[in-house]
Amino acid sequence: LPNANTIIVIDADRLGVSQLYQLRGRVGRGSVLAHAYFTYKPEKVMTETAAKRLQAILEFTELGSGFKIAMRDLEIRGAGSVLGREQHGHMDKVGYELYAKLLKEALTGEEQTVADLDIKADAFIPERYIEASASRLDCYKQIAEIRSVDDYRRVCLSLEENYGKLPPEVLNLLVIAVLKAFAAKFNVRRIAVSSKGGMLELPSVNSLADRRLSAALDKFPAVRLDMSASPAVRFAGGQDARAVMLEMTKFLRFAAAAG
Repeated sequence: LPNANTIIVIDADRLGVSQLYQLRGRVGRGSVLAHAYFTYKPEKVMTETAAKRLQAILEFTELGSGFKIAMRDLEIRGAGSVLGREQHGHMDKVGYELYAKLLKEALTGEEQTVADLDIKADAFIPERYIEASASRLDCYKQIAEIRSVDDYRRVCLSLEENYGKLPPEVLNLLVIAVLKAFAAKFNVRRIAVSSKGGMLELPSVNSLADRRLSAALDKFPAVRLDMSASPAVRFAGGQDARAVMLEMTKFLRFAAAAG
């Protein structure tokens, strides 16, 4: 409601943290000052959990505090024996995303390869685009979690809706994220990109037996296999590094679908 500047919530102690946070965000946009009043019956004795929820909303008021709110909600409610209160100390030290990744690897025995990057392109979130450092950090977290084209489109749409047209540096960062996600499916060891071309270094000669890569090489005649040193897939140059990365992503996406 862009024209509304005040919201009053009755019996706020009955709502969850995420509900309260979402309601608070319904009023006020940009430079428009807004007010959110969360009320409860004066004669009612609140539970400890309800009091903590309201305190969290009162405490985290700065722009981009959504991640902190989510972490406080997780701390208040717990999340089973694996991510419950007794685990919170470890999770708080390494960060939720890394903790979840390490936990998945421990439970499944699968370790995802992270490719080394050598990309000749500016890829960051400029302060002129997102001024608040906390908000930039939240956006970096969203971008780091991109695992598919749908994730890529969702994050692009979210950034454009909240901050406006994406500058080239942010577009590069988003393309790199989705390229890395697809490269991980093939355990690519190194990604090198410039306007002159691109290269995906494969983990071993055995990778060439992957039918998915063979199908993609047949589909993209301009892409060639290089066996001069480590096995690698090489791409022709483009208008700029981003154009090359998009072509590389298209190649890997086709290969992943071919499986």
